[in-house]
Amino acid sequence: AIAALFVSLLSMLYRRRASNQRWRQYSDMLVSENIWRAQRYGVHESLVDLGKGELVSFTDLTEELVDLVRTDAEELGCLAEVEHILRIAAEGTSADRQVAVYDDALAAGASEHEALQAVVDHLVADTQVGL
Repeated sequence: AIAALFVSLLSMLYRRRASNQRWRQYSDMLVSENIWRAQRYGVHESLVDLGKGELVSFTDLTEELVDLVRTDAEELGCLAEVEHILRIAAEGTSADRQVAVYDDALAAGASEHEALQAVVDHLVADTQVGL
């Protein structure tokens, strides 16, 4: 999903540049703030909408981003993969699921080692779903 989004973003930016359309320049401080917020809160908090200058939910910004690259994703044949980003925004990341499995195992009385094994088992099962 992330690779498909990245390629679609590059395609969209190239298409706009080829059409002599400029992309806005934003403050390095605001970009840094969003990077920090994403690292700190993941998909569970808001980010600065650089155009509006206000905090907006991660889900709303993700929907806007997917809409922005939709044409390019369709042309590249990866729209389903790009739209998977919406599911990640709504349901959380793999890291969120791993932490939940770990915490649940500890709460059920597992040792730290057993909880880590439960995370590995979860990752194996999660990976095999797509095979």
